[in-house]
Amino acid sequence: MTIKEAISRGTFVIDGAMGTAVQSTDLDIERDYLGRENCTDILSKSCPEFVEQIHASFLEVGVNAVETNTFGANKLVLSEFDAEAATWAYDLNVQSARIARRACDQFEGNRYVLGSMGPGTKLISLGQTTWGEMFASYEEQARGLIAGGVDAFFIETCQDILQVKCAINACLNALQSSGKSVDDIPIMVSITIETTGTMLVGSDVQTVVHALKPFPILSLGLNCATGPELMEPHLAWLSEHWDGCISVVPNAGLPELVDGQAHFPLSPHAYGAQMKQFVQKYDIDIIGGCCGTTPEHLKSFIQTIPELQCSKRIVNEIAPSATSLYQPIEFKQDTSILI
Repeated sequence: MTIKEAISRGTFVIDGAMGTAVQSTDLDIERDYLGRENCTDILSKSCPEFVEQIHASFLEVGVNAVETNTFGANKLVLSEFDAEAATWAYDLNVQSARIARRACDQFEGNRYVLGSMGPGTKLISLGQTTWGEMFASYEEQARGLIAGGVDAFFIETCQDILQVKCAINACLNALQSSGKSVDDIPIMVSITIETTGTMLVGSDVQTVVHALKPFPILSLGLNCATGPELMEPHLAWLSEHWDGCISVVPNAGLPELVDGQAHFPLSPHAYGAQMKQFVQKYDIDIIGGCCGTTPEHLKSFIQTIPELQCSKRIVNEIAPSATSLYQPIEFKQDTSILI
């Protein structure tokens, strides 16, 4: 069964936070991070069994898919550590995809691997990098994920529409050069809406929907930044205006600083109850967890699946429009000219 078919059959559950699992473990900077502190992606090279165990911890509670340990495994991000790390980008993606696949193969049923592609640390709209540099970085990452055997790309935690478009085009180019298409390996996109109500560079959900509607993506959704509660108004609008699959992957609440460490206050029970409500109210297709979410959080929601009662959402057609970085403008003319 393809991942598209699996998602179409009902609520599809992806895993929780890789970073949270890593940070809860006492790792050695030299041995595990190879001297590059907090470069989580390198763990696929230095201690693959550890990464596989994290995947397995989520698969054990019944998730349908796990994300590869490749959130920052592209040349632009790795080069900030050093030049040598940047040369590992392709291989890290291949290795991470194979680790996730190996973990999935240990469990019964159809389990899937999502190739995680994070936003990086430099944005085009802010002038921190160029389209060409970012495109080459993402394309290499996508080629590695394809070679490693992912079932879909998951372009996540997006903060800039130009970054999203660049990543999608890089995936499309990598697919074409590999003799594949989005029918073989679909593209999923998840944006991050800050507490300000917009993405980091100022785009709101309406702008994102108008900007991404022409692209062949399987799903669009929200992840990170906030807990479920602050996501709801954006999710409500998305459910009424996006005619593809929708994903919701929230943090376990807004982080709080406790004894110098980030603490996420949302309990597994509260997370499960909120996700159940979202699925029933907005007919959400894909549920997962971001920062602070553990296997217990996902288990709490998975236990509610048999009792879910979903109403089919009705999608309103969006008016033909052009969009800037900040807002869409409908193609509608009164008596004056439209420039």
